[in-house]
Amino acid sequence: MTAQDTALPRGFEELEPLVAYWSGETNDIRWDRRSRAPMEEIRRFYDAMLPRADEALTYLEQFPLGEAPPDATRLLCLLLSLPHAAMAVEFHRQPRAASSPFPHGMNVEKGPWPQGW
Repeated sequence: MTAQDTALPRGFEELEPLVAYWSGETNDIRWDRRSRAPMEEIRRFYDAMLPRADEALTYLEQFPLGEAPPDATRLLCLLLSLPHAAMAVEFHRQPRAASSPFPHGMNVEKGPWPQGW
């Protein structure tokens, strides 16, 4: 990733080292990354993001959904990773729920009628 790919809005620069791993673009990516991360890394991310969450939300509220610039979108993706980390830190106390199979996946071969049949 280039510096441009990890740049966050002004005032959030100290979170930039987290972008490469934690700013997954989809929920599945964010869940997978939390599930693969060691607990120490999850805790480091959680401790860095939690105190900045309200400020990040306030900043992001200025943009209509889907119209934020790339740096704000990266901040949003980081913020969306916070609940994943919180589950590990506050609830499971480990990267994944106890006795949950990992990795897991589902392959959808046909979509719902009438588009996929």
